[in-house]
Amino acid sequence: MASRRRRRTRRQSGGGQSSAAGTSSRTSNSGKSKQREQRKDSKGNQQKGGLGRGFWLYMLAVMALFIPLNLYCLNQASPPGPGQETDQQAATILNSVNDPHEPYATDPPTSGPHVTQLAGHGYRTDTLPDEVQVANLSRGFVIVHFGDAGLNTEMRQLAAEFEGHDVIVQPDASLPAETAVALTAWGRIEHLDSYDKGRVYNFVRNYAGLGQPQAAPSGGGG
Repeated sequence: MASRRRRRTRRQSGGGQSSAAGTSSRTSNSGKSKQREQRKDSKGNQQKGGLGRGFWLYMLAVMALFIPLNLYCLNQASPPGPGQETDQQAATILNSVNDPHEPYATDPPTSGPHVTQLAGHGYRTDTLPDEVQVANLSRGFVIVHFGDAGLNTEMRQLAAEFEGHDVIVQPDASLPAETAVALTAWGRIEHLDSYDKGRVYNFVRNYAGLGQPQAAPSGGGG
C-alpha cells in the first residue's frame, strides 16, 4: 500500500511539472508571437508613411507637368477671335452727333463717345455718322463697311442673308484704297483687301449680338 501511494505521488508530481512546463512554453510562445506582431505593425506603419510621402511627391510632379499642358490646350481650344483688338475708349453718352468729343482711336471707330439713338439693321445706301455707328456697336452690332462700289451687289446679298440679325452693311468712302471691306465690332476691327465672305461670316458669328455695358448718360464729351 505504501509503495502504491509513493508511485501515485511521483506521477502527480511529474504531471504537475509537465503542466507547468507546458504553461511556461505556451506563455513564451505567446510572448514571441506578440513581439512578431508588434514588429510587423511597426514595419507596416513605416511602409505606409513612406508610401504617403511618395504619393504626394508623385502628384506634385504630375501637376507640374500637366497644368502648363492643360493651359496650352485651353488656349488652342479657345483661340483669339477674328480681327484685331483695339484700345477701348470711354463710352461717353452724347446728346447729339454734333457734340464735341475726343477723336476716335480707329477709323472706322470701334468704341468711344456715342449717342443713344440706334440705326436699324440691314443694307444702307448712306454712311452712318460715327457717333451712331458706335452706339450700334455698343449694343452688339457688327458693321460691314465697303469702299468699292463694284461690291454693291455682293453687299446687298450679304445684308439679305443677315436679315434680322444685328448687322449693318454700308458704303464707306473713308476707307483706305487698299481696304475693300472693313469689319467693326465693339473693340474689334478687321481690314480685308478683297471681299472674303467666309471671313465676314466668321467675324459676324463671333461678335454680333454681344452687347456692351451701357455708360450712364452725361452732358457730352470734351
